[in-house]
Amino acid sequence: VYREKMTCYRNYPVAFLASMLCLALTFERTFSLNAIVVGGSGRVGGSTVRWLRTLADRENFDLTVSVGGRSEKSYETAKQKGVIPAQGVNFVPIDVEWSDEKIMDVIKGCGIVVHTGGPFQGRTDPALLRCCLKQGVPYVDVCDEWDLAVASKKYQDDAIENGVAAIVSSGIWPGVSALMAAEAVARLGKREGTDQKTCESLDFSFFTAGTGNAGPTIVSATFLLLATPVITYLNGKKTEKEPWTEQRSVDFGPSIGTKPVWLLDNPDVPTTATTLKIPRVSSRFGTDPLFWNYLFGAMKAIPRSLLYNRDAMQGFALFSEPIIRLVDKLVGATNAMRVDATARDGEVVTMRIAHPDLEQCVGLATAAFALEVLRGTVPPGVWFPAELPEEPRSNILLAAKEDAFVYEV
Repeated sequence: VYREKMTCYRNYPVAFLASMLCLALTFERTFSLNAIVVGGSGRVGGSTVRWLRTLADRENFDLTVSVGGRSEKSYETAKQKGVIPAQGVNFVPIDVEWSDEKIMDVIKGCGIVVHTGGPFQGRTDPALLRCCLKQGVPYVDVCDEWDLAVASKKYQDDAIENGVAAIVSSGIWPGVSALMAAEAVARLGKREGTDQKTCESLDFSFFTAGTGNAGPTIVSATFLLLATPVITYLNGKKTEKEPWTEQRSVDFGPSIGTKPVWLLDNPDVPTTATTLKIPRVSSRFGTDPLFWNYLFGAMKAIPRSLLYNRDAMQGFALFSEPIIRLVDKLVGATNAMRVDATARDGEVVTMRIAHPDLEQCVGLATAAFALEVLRGTVPPGVWFPAELPEEPRSNILLAAKEDAFVYEV
């Protein structure tokens, strides 16, 4: 009996080591992941790469981040300029224009795909999302094109069936701005003592100094938006209006003050109007220097067919890059957001967030959305930000507080 007991005790260390090895392997399978940031060589994508690594390290996620794109030369240039880290970030060739089979082969086994390869205007096929769902890969994008977002939503059933979580139209705005709206509407409902439908209107207002250090892609996207009818909601019905009209003056808070803003298309409007059931919703935008606002207004005189030519507008933005960079140095890169939720009785809940640099905060926000997907707080499905449950909404809003000099949420 004594010998049997001794044999048993001698085997305890072996059993303990075996169990620890199993736990280690399980942990590695669960948390050792790879992420591909498509468009990661650009300003927005590069910021997302940097913040993904930073936030993942804080959460003890073993996350390897790769840059996906069409040009390895752009990737090398981005490393040289410090847009992405010089070490530890690999390049993955991928093009959203490829066939589904080719895209699926690239993303197979990936932990998450983050699509930052804008501008999205003029696109209607969510090919990368579709391929991710087929491969069981979680997905996040920064799409600011409503038609493309609607096309993405059609894959809701596929995402649920495959157990894949996907968020479209994330980022800072759209994205965090929609979470601000959802939070404001929920808070207004609690004040009223009734449900969320007590909110009668939502007003989105945005201000960015120069390009916010986000570069020519932001400028070309703005040009494309000047050719896009603005979706607003009036009495519960979608109403299209002329872009860069109906000027308002909006107070964005300390150090920024009051700025003029004009109607500009933003997917936050239809996503919040339809998911939060708000009858009146609109969105406006303004920039510095003031002259640029009038320049944008004058550009509407250009034939819409030319303004909506993605290649032409991207080429013009790249041609103008030296001037764009000079203006950015003169006016800074501030990004400010304001959301006003108004009840039928006139009571208003206002939320404001401002950061010193658009490039930094959009990367932070996009990475925060991706991290919530990796955490598992986002259920399977294709979701607009305003639809997210309270837990991921609160986590992302809290993440957006980092580096903010105005945070009223």
